[in-house]
Amino acid sequence: MKKIAVLDLDETLIEGTLAERIVKRLVFTRKLPLRYYLKSLRYIHLLPMSKIRKIYRVYRYVLHKVYGLYRELISGPYRDTVFKTAAEVARTVDIPHQSIEFIKKLKEKGYFVVIVTASPQEIAEIVGRRLGADMVIGSSDRVLDREAKEEVVKRLKKEGSVEIIVGNKGNEPFWMSEKLSIIVNSPKDLIHWIDKI
Repeated sequence: MKKIAVLDLDETLIEGTLAERIVKRLVFTRKLPLRYYLKSLRYIHLLPMSKIRKIYRVYRYVLHKVYGLYRELISGPYRDTVFKTAAEVARTVDIPHQSIEFIKKLKEKGYFVVIVTASPQEIAEIVGRRLGADMVIGSSDRVLDREAKEEVVKRLKKEGSVEIIVGNKGNEPFWMSEKLSIIVNSPKDLIHWIDKI
C-alpha cells in the first residue's frame, strides 16, 4: 500500500504566502489599477491577524476573498500580467533548505509526497516541482480551505495510507492523519522533525 505524506505550502514549506508575494510584486511594479491594490492589501493583512487570534471563520473568509480576487484578475483583462507575475514569483520564491531536506527525507523513507495548498494550482505546481513533490493539488475551481482539504485527503486515502499531514495551525485536517501530525509555525520548524519521520 502506498504511503502518502500530505504537506501544506504557505507558511509551512515557504515563509509567508505566495498570494502575499504576488500582490506585493504587482503593487511595486504598478501593473494594476489602484482599486485592486486596496482590496488585495486589505485581505492580505487580515490573514495573519485571523491566524494569531485562531479565528478560522475569519481566516476562511479571507482565503475565499483573496482567491476570488485572484480568479477575477486571472480571468479579466489583466490575465497575462497577473499570471506572468505570479509565475515569476513562484520561480524565484526562496525555498528554505529545511523544506527541501524534509521532502528528500520523506521520499527516502518511501513516502509519496503530495502538496495540498490553497494557493492557485498553476502557481503551486511551479513551486512543487522546485521542491521535488510527487503531486501538487492547489485551488482551481474552488479554494482549498480546511473543508475542501478534508475532501482531498479522503480521495488520497483511496489510493493509499495518508500517514503524515504537515501544516500550520489554521487550515489543515490534522485529525485525518493515520500516523503523524506535524504542526509548524514556519519552515524552520521542519528541521526538528527530519529525524523523527
